[in-house]
Amino acid sequence: MIKSVVDYPLSLLFDNDSKIVYQIPRYQRPYTWKKEHWEQLFDDVLESDPGYFLGSIICINQSDDSHAVQSLELIDGQQRITTLAILLAAIYFTLGDYTDCFDEEQQVERFNLKKRLVLKGTQDALRVVPQIHKSNQDDFRSLMFAYGLIGEVDQLPNAGNRRIYKAATYFEKRLHELLPEDDDAAGCREIFELLDKIYRTVIVKIEVASHSDAYTLFESLNNRGEKLSGVDLIKNKMLASLEKVDPGQIDFHFQQWNKLL
Repeated sequence: MIKSVVDYPLSLLFDNDSKIVYQIPRYQRPYTWKKEHWEQLFDDVLESDPGYFLGSIICINQSDDSHAVQSLELIDGQQRITTLAILLAAIYFTLGDYTDCFDEEQQVERFNLKKRLVLKGTQDALRVVPQIHKSNQDDFRSLMFAYGLIGEVDQLPNAGNRRIYKAATYFEKRLHELLPEDDDAAGCREIFELLDKIYRTVIVKIEVASHSDAYTLFESLNNRGEKLSGVDLIKNKMLASLEKVDPGQIDFHFQQWNKLL
């Protein structure tokens, strides 16, 4: 059922040389984290020792070609991974105001930060691809453009009032609070030290081979923590069972589920 379970520092999950994409399927929940979650994540990383444990993620890996881009379906942990991508992008953007005080190593580190969010050798292939509902994916791509990470994309109305942009605004505010007045070099050091802490946080990556395995594992893990709603339990059971008898048709069955609702 489980292909692998490995604890990785975030620097390896978002390795700037890797060809791994974390794709959040459209049948997953939209981005729902809010200020209390952003605050806890930021404070936990800032105040904890390097190597802080951030939890686990569950991915479906159906790729057979290790040399091609591997698109991993992120079944659990999408809120955390999306938030970390937004935080890293906010750091990249904030550091752009202080490039005059960079040393050579810091210049390279900021360039590598971009490659952790946009696949090396591409202009707009994002490492994390949010699901499409509630404009999550469009807002995320729009934010990456606004931060200078990808080429121009269309921005939907009221993007600033939705959670992707609100998360970015929150992190920008917290980052600027770390910057001492009238000492750009010290401010650079503060941000790069935080970046190093983020890179060294640890996430357990669980890879499975099928949607059926993923939903079974997802239900088991989440029932030990915050309880899933009755509707979520039914959906997961149904999709897992249907994947066994009708493999490869997960999107069709999810559409039927939405019609039923």
